[in-house]
Amino acid sequence: MIDVPKAAILAALLIALGLFGGAYVLSTASSSPAPNVYVSSVPPDHVLSVSGSSSKKVAPDLLLINLRVQTQDLLAKDSQSENARVMAQLKSKLKSLGLADSDIKSASYSVMPAYDSIYNCPRPSGGMMPSDPSYSNGCKWDSVIRGYITVHSLEVSVKDLTKGGDVIDGASTAGVNQTFVDSIYFTLQDETRNRVQSELLRDASVMAKSKAQNMASGLGVSVGKVLSASESYNSPMPYAYYSRGAMAESVAAPSVPTSVSGGEIEVSASVSVGYATS
Repeated sequence: MIDVPKAAILAALLIALGLFGGAYVLSTASSSPAPNVYVSSVPPDHVLSVSGSSSKKVAPDLLLINLRVQTQDLLAKDSQSENARVMAQLKSKLKSLGLADSDIKSASYSVMPAYDSIYNCPRPSGGMMPSDPSYSNGCKWDSVIRGYITVHSLEVSVKDLTKGGDVIDGASTAGVNQTFVDSIYFTLQDETRNRVQSELLRDASVMAKSKAQNMASGLGVSVGKVLSASESYNSPMPYAYYSRGAMAESVAAPSVPTSVSGGEIEVSASVSVGYATS
């Protein structure tokens, strides 16, 4: 009888167990569903893609005016105190024109040092004259704080456009050359914009469907269900009525009442639709 060492028997058992375990893992894995399922994004063969658009010119019903109160003093706290005083005058004037607190919003507030730049040169020595080329070697620019500037900016919403000029002119009554009109913009109120965009979206969708039906008729196919649809809007940014320089001048010394006119704003909508065909 052949005497088989115990170590060899143990090794054979371990190999057999490894093979059995591997086969079990493989069989278990093959019976489990795949964790990632790929779904083809390729559209069906019979698709008719069309687009439609619609636009409309609308009179603006909202005027946005950006006002700025700017004050300066030797001390930061004095500059801030003066700014608060002028701002209180400005808000009181705005409210006297019928504007509510919700129509007057702070846009920004800052306090910063104001500097004077001084060109310093060393005192001549050893008989050196200022005209000597080497005299300017030690010269440099120094900045010296000469006070503090406080700036408080407001965004004022005016729904009654006939009061736009009064708001601009009224800013001149707050402080002395301390209130400025930085910009004014005509735009649409949210309710008006949503209503107009809904109308344009409906018109653009009707146009897209009509296009699809006409194309299907010419191609000899039938229009089926909608497979995809997307929409987009285009509303230009609110536009300024006149330049900042002209506005600053008109606030500082208005000679005649300011008149503003909004013109019209063009809003457009477009849709893209994919129809199944048969």
